[in-house]
Amino acid sequence: MRQPYRIEAIALHQVGPFADLELRFPPIATAQEDAVKAEIHLFTGPNGCGKSTLLYALAEIFASWNTIGLIRRRFRGPDSAVDFLFSDQAGYYGVREPSPQPYGRFTNRFGSFYECLNDRNEGRYFGHGPKLMTMSRGLPHYKDAIDSLQAEHVLCQTGFLFAAFAYSGQRTVGDVKLTAIQELATSPFENALSFDASTRPQVLLQWIANNRAQSALAKQDGDTAAAAVYDLALSRITSLIKDICDLDLEFRLERSPLAVAARLNGENIRFDGLPDGLKSIITWVADLSLRLEAIPWQVEQDIFSQPIILFLDEVDIHLHPKWQRRILPAIQRLLPNAQVFVSTHSPFVVGSVEDAWVYVLPEPVAGPTSGIVEAIPSGAGKSYRLILEEVFGVTGEFDVETEALFSDFYQLREQFLKAPASPDTLLAAARALAERGEESTLIVSRELRQVSRVTGREVSLA
Repeated sequence: MRQPYRIEAIALHQVGPFADLELRFPPIATAQEDAVKAEIHLFTGPNGCGKSTLLYALAEIFASWNTIGLIRRRFRGPDSAVDFLFSDQAGYYGVREPSPQPYGRFTNRFGSFYECLNDRNEGRYFGHGPKLMTMSRGLPHYKDAIDSLQAEHVLCQTGFLFAAFAYSGQRTVGDVKLTAIQELATSPFENALSFDASTRPQVLLQWIANNRAQSALAKQDGDTAAAAVYDLALSRITSLIKDICDLDLEFRLERSPLAVAARLNGENIRFDGLPDGLKSIITWVADLSLRLEAIPWQVEQDIFSQPIILFLDEVDIHLHPKWQRRILPAIQRLLPNAQVFVSTHSPFVVGSVEDAWVYVLPEPVAGPTSGIVEAIPSGAGKSYRLILEEVFGVTGEFDVETEALFSDFYQLREQFLKAPASPDTLLAAARALAERGEESTLIVSRELRQVSRVTGREVSLA
C-alpha cells in the first residue's frame, strides 16, 4: 500500500552544486496492491554531483526548530532556498522570506503554504501547509512535538504518527564501559537527523543491556509474553544480520564486568573486533530500533511497521558486494511503511532491489546544475554490466590500462583490414593483451581468427 506519510517532491535553489534542481518521488508500482514493503529512492552519480547535499536537504524538512542542519552549510547565498511537497502539502525553507500572497499566504512551484518560522537574525524561514493543521500531516506540529520531547523528556499528549531519521554508513559501534542497568533519559529525537552523530554508542549498548536484563527478569518471573516483547527488537536486528550477512549474531549481557558482548557464529567477540561492515549495519539499525521503541506513537503496532522517513548516506560503505546486494531487500522487508532515501556508488545496490526508483544526478562540469532529474526504475532483473552502462555511464569491461590496450588493438586491426601489410604491429598489440590474462587472450585470439578469414592471411598468436 502507499506509504501514509511521504515526501513527494523537492527543489533546491542555489544550494551546493545545484543552481535550480527539481526531483519528484512517485510511489512504487506495488503501492496500490496488497504487497507491503518500504518505498526506496536511490541517488547515484559521480563524486561532487550532490548526493549528500540532496539527502541533507530532505532531512532538513523534519529538523527541530532548535537545530541548524547540515544543509545550511551548503547554502550559497541570500537566495538559497528549498521547496518541497510533503503529504500533499507544499512547504519551503530558506535564507530569505518568500513573497507573500494575500492574507499572509505564500506560493511556490508545489502549491501554497503559511509561514511557521520567521527568524531575521539568523536568516531562517520555514513554511508548510495550511495555517491550521493537525499533527497527522503538519510539519510545524511535528517540530513542536520533538522539541518538547527533547526539552522536557516527557511523553507528548497526542503521540506521533510519523518520524524521520538519518544515518551515515560510516558510523560504527565499539566497546563502551557500562556502570549499571539504568533507564535511558535521552530523547528518541536527539541528533536524529545529524547523519554522523545519529548513532550514540553509550546509549546503544545501554539499551541492549536493559533489554537483556528485563527479558531475563521477565523469564525468571515466568512472564514469557513480556520477555518476548523485550526480545522483539533485538531478534529483528539479528534476523536482519542473518539475511544480509549470513551470520548468526547474538547480543549477550555479561555480569562481571558488566558489559554487552556479541556472539558471532558461536564465538564470543568484542564489538571492537567485529568486521567494519557488520558494525556499520548493527550501529544504525540498532540505533533506529531503540528510537522507534522510545517514541510515543499515536497508533500502537509493531514498532518496525510505524510510518517513518529514513535517510541513508552511503549505505554500501564497508560492505562486501555480497552484502551490498542484500541490504536494501532486507530493509524493504524490515520497514514496510517506510519511505527510504539512499545515496550509493554501488551497482550491486542499484541492481539489488525491485520496485524502487533511481535518480542519476548530473556531474557539475560547467558550474552548478539545473533542470529536472527523472525517476527511472531500479535495476532488479538487469545485468550488472547493463546497470554499469545505463546508470553509472561505465562502458568498459576491464581496468583502464587494459581498455587502452584494446583500443589500440582495434585501431590496428581496422588498419590491417583496409590495407593488409605486415601483421607484426597488430600481433605485438595482441601479445600485449594476451599477457593481461586468459580472458583477454581468448578475445584477441577470436579477433585474429576473424582477420585471417577476411584477409586470407594467417594471423595468429601461435
